[in-house]
Amino acid sequence: MEPSDPIRESVPAEVWARVMPAVIDELTRWGVERFSIEALSERHHLDAAMVYRYWGDRRQLIVDAVLADVEKVSSGTDTGSLRGDLLALASNVTNQINGELGRSLLRALVMDRRGGHDEATRVRFWRLHFAAMRAVVDRARDRGELREGVNTLAAVQILLAPLNIRALYSDVPIDDDYCAAIVDLAWHALARR
Repeated sequence: MEPSDPIRESVPAEVWARVMPAVIDELTRWGVERFSIEALSERHHLDAAMVYRYWGDRRQLIVDAVLADVEKVSSGTDTGSLRGDLLALASNVTNQINGELGRSLLRALVMDRRGGHDEATRVRFWRLHFAAMRAVVDRARDRGELREGVNTLAAVQILLAPLNIRALYSDVPIDDDYCAAIVDLAWHALARR
């Protein structure tokens, strides 16, 4: 994945492969609030000037790490059934936000402008989630499993909102039973009878 900002210099694959694991390590250890390019560079033996050349600032570096991780949300979600796809997607999201890093990043993205993430950042993040859910909805529609008139945005919100709200307001991990209950509610709302 390359950074999405066309103004910045394109990141070579070998640089991406060295920097992104270091960013994830730093974010996991120190969180979004304490993340700095200088500390990242020192601890992981990276050239800070190189990081700035490709990413420009800490916010863009964090955003690129988050967006690269979000792409994992859609993996393995083509199970052959609407219920199976919903469960796979919900499980991927739950696995992501159950981790300390995932929860911290989710919380950082919903903070106001003082949190350092603008509307464009939030839109990019949610667009990837929407694309994963749209694929689930489109496959179900093609298989004839979806009831008429399903609004894809509403379908995304039915599945993802309860998981994200729980992660935002609690440090308790989302368990399999809760995840399955949300999937069941979403399936009943979306499936053809």
